[in-house]
Amino acid sequence: MTDDPSHPSDERRGREARRTALKSGRIVFPGGSVECKLRNISDGGARLEIGGQQLLPHTFELHITSWPIRQCSLRWAKDNLVGVQFLD
Repeated sequence: MTDDPSHPSDERRGREARRTALKSGRIVFPGGSVECKLRNISDGGARLEIGGQQLLPHTFELHITSWPIRQCSLRWAKDNLVGVQFLD
């Protein structure tokens, strides 16, 4: 198993199929928000690209245009990529 979060193994992500997605969105939390791009998604989570390294809270809302708002928890972060788990 690799420790590279940009390529999580099937064991680390629960064997869920990821689908490529290229949508703009926003990470929203009390006191702020960060623009992001959705890079891939599964039933249980997603990989997001943010504008550089930024501190994010452990839990937040993910707003993607024309999609329902999702409650998320931060699972990993490396450079400008973050992995999130859907809580709802």
